[in-house]
Amino acid sequence: MRILLVTYWGLTNMGGIWTYMKQLSDKLGEQGHTVTLMGSHVESNTLYLLNENAFFDKKAFYAALLPYLDSQKFPHLHQEHGIFSFELGRYVFEGGAAALGLQNYDLIHAQDLISSYALRRIMKVPVPLVSSVHGALARESFYEYKGLEPGLTKL
Repeated sequence: MRILLVTYWGLTNMGGIWTYMKQLSDKLGEQGHTVTLMGSHVESNTLYLLNENAFFDKKAFYAALLPYLDSQKFPHLHQEHGIFSFELGRYVFEGGAAALGLQNYDLIHAQDLISSYALRRIMKVPVPLVSSVHGALARESFYEYKGLEPGLTKL
């Protein structure tokens, strides 16, 4: 079986998601499956397939999308920087995943809500999509943006 393990986040960052994906990939490979990992490369701002020469330049796509998300047409997106950033990031992830291709897999296993939602939106051919939710995105986002907006509260 050809399996794609995918995350919206940085792929080889030290931490839980990378460790989980690597261990799962290794074990599935031992069982005879062909496993590909997709995720972001933070330093080069690309979406890529690990161990394959397939990259998508997210910077160029960000720049191309920005004119279509102007504040006059989509004022709700511009009310809060974090919301705008996540939405733009998801659109870019969708474009990158579509460009890298999803058609060569028998099963896709998304490791977070953002990649799961994004992949389901762009699939041209129905492929089983399994989602595992790791961590607590809302809590992690709160602490990340608390540094940018000190008045931010949990309520």
